[in-house]
Amino acid sequence: MKVLIADDDADLRDLVSIAVEKAGYEVAAAVGDGLSAWEALKAEEIDLAVLDISMPGLTGLELVERIRADDELREQHVLIITANAQPSTAEAVHLAGANGLITKPFQVRELVDFMRGVADRV
Repeated sequence: MKVLIADDDADLRDLVSIAVEKAGYEVAAAVGDGLSAWEALKAEEIDLAVLDISMPGLTGLELVERIRADDELREQHVLIITANAQPSTAEAVHLAGANGLITKPFQVRELVDFMRGVADRV
């Protein structure tokens, strides 16, 4: 399974990359902004996009909306990561069409469990 990681925090990108690799999956790309994430999604077949909700260029929510509107990417699995634990944020993530939400700080196990669930479907 190929995973795209998009977060403007380099430490978080590294943490997620390590978790992806330790779980036996491949990091297709690890980028720091939404536009680079969009380009990676368009350029390569990716099984899961792990997106920070707040990034320069395009936010995670804007990316999800683009993905769901794109005929080729519509079925893309998307996990949003955010530090905002407000119910309104969870609702916005759901309405945008993301497959899941993890709130920072999170346990790496949560991420691995989500990835395994996606891997079982791809």
